[in-house]
Amino acid sequence: MSTVLAQKLWCTLWSAGSLGRFAQHMSNAAHQVSCIGSEEQRVYEEPHVIFQNWLMAAQKEAPQVRPRLACMATVDKSGEPVTRLTSIEEVNSHGITFFTTLGSRQAGEISANPHVSLHFNWAPLMRSVRIAGSAHQLTEEQVRDQFRRFPRHVQMSITHGPRYAAAEWQSRSGFFARIGQRLNTWLGKQPEEIPMPHNWGGYILTPSLYEFGMLSGEKAGRTRVRFRRCLEMPRGTRVGHVQAERQDWVYDSCDEN
Repeated sequence: MSTVLAQKLWCTLWSAGSLGRFAQHMSNAAHQVSCIGSEEQRVYEEPHVIFQNWLMAAQKEAPQVRPRLACMATVDKSGEPVTRLTSIEEVNSHGITFFTTLGSRQAGEISANPHVSLHFNWAPLMRSVRIAGSAHQLTEEQVRDQFRRFPRHVQMSITHGPRYAAAEWQSRSGFFARIGQRLNTWLGKQPEEIPMPHNWGGYILTPSLYEFGMLSGEKAGRTRVRFRRCLEMPRGTRVGHVQAERQDWVYDSCDEN
């Protein structure tokens, strides 16, 4: 089972573009597993790295679907699920960061119940990712650092609203405005810094589950590979079709018709 599962992960998650070659790779499982080097071994064991690579592929091959935009699910005070679209920023081994107004309904629901789920759907690539975990507020320093990295028009939109930002952008794009900007640059005059709103904040989602889904064609089934965080299970423990190659993640795979 371990050979088949490792080969599935290698073929389905790292196939360069064509999921249709999945069956061909399956017939050569032993050879594929023997060719997995230390870097690839680390990659398929770390779900956040798989997600980073899928995200980069989606941004390159299907930018029109806005790959960083996810459907976020939270839970309100009555226990009902609430969904909205949220744009994510950084993805690393610690989690996934996103930003919002601290006085918003979204922020209030996260403060009351930190359990959050993100769902990414990249239809042109026939791929989807579901990530679930707990969200915790970032420090003011972390939020300010990210705010400074946003483009100026995004800062304007956060501070004054999208209409003001659009009007300001339009005024700066005129002929005389561009001349003035070049003069300021030549004189060494920096544009005025936009202050960050006092109620602007951010969260980091610490995942406890990654679920990768992929289709191999209109009439073919869906393959799902699921990673679950399990700190108690020692390295190498296997129960049924669940495999734990790392101490903190276990994974399984299934095919749906």
